[in-house]
Amino acid sequence: MRYDADFNISWRVDDPVAIRDIIESLQGVETVLRETAGVLPQLVRGLDVEHFEIKVRTIAQQSPLKELFVLTMFLAFQKSLETAVPGAIEQATGTDIPANLEVIVTLTALIVVFYGVGAIKDFLVGSKDGPSAAMLQGLIDELSKECGLTPEVIRARLAERYADKSAWKRVTNAAARFFRVSKRQDSSPMLVNGRQVSAEVVRDVPADYLFDDAREAAPARPFYDVPLELHAQDRDHSGQGWAAVIPGIVDRRVRLKLLSGVSAADLWNRDRARGDVMVIYERVGDQMIPKSIQLQALLD
Repeated sequence: MRYDADFNISWRVDDPVAIRDIIESLQGVETVLRETAGVLPQLVRGLDVEHFEIKVRTIAQQSPLKELFVLTMFLAFQKSLETAVPGAIEQATGTDIPANLEVIVTLTALIVVFYGVGAIKDFLVGSKDGPSAAMLQGLIDELSKECGLTPEVIRARLAERYADKSAWKRVTNAAARFFRVSKRQDSSPMLVNGRQVSAEVVRDVPADYLFDDAREAAPARPFYDVPLELHAQDRDHSGQGWAAVIPGIVDRRVRLKLLSGVSAADLWNRDRARGDVMVIYERVGDQMIPKSIQLQALLD
């Protein structure tokens, strides 16, 4: 059977929106809807998306800026289901469309977006916490009631789908593009199928250029007043012969370089110290692995 799902996004914008930003946004939404069609069968028992199409119905470039998409899905339900999914399949006959499918599609699409945001934040700063993570949890809790799966099962299925490197790239790229217009408009709030995405949540989403830059270069992160465990020393050199661990940040021994202002003599024969450091990472797949520590200031 055919099912058309409208996906409507609007922004309250103060300044003209660049065409390139609209294009990026359109591409991001298209990928989000493609992912939504792929994720739905994992969330609604007995549902199969046999084919789908995505079309742009409206673009209105004024305030509010609007983009209206139509996700057309050709669905099938397993006729052999003996028990309907609570709230999702009223009659498991393969002929009736679930009454709440529109809600499920909207929730799933937003979950895909904010799952991608969490992956970006984890990639950049090593933490998913913040307003965007709270919104993701709220969306998952709401979807749990609609489709009959526990929040833990929903998260596990998302994690399984996006464990693959190429899938991880898709969802993170889509999330970054999805917020392109808002981020260029001072974190303008969004309305997605009538659901508010506040400016606070948008501000919590890393800017797309930060994500793009981080994927291209070896990132470095500062840490202040942290404990160091010294595992190798060289009294005559500051740039070689030293190694250290920072508990909870760099848990395996890596090379330690002493920058100007830090004397090797001040650390000689010490097992521990405190200081301001810069940790240099190397990208391995979708992970950032600490490769070295630069000690910028010795505090203790």
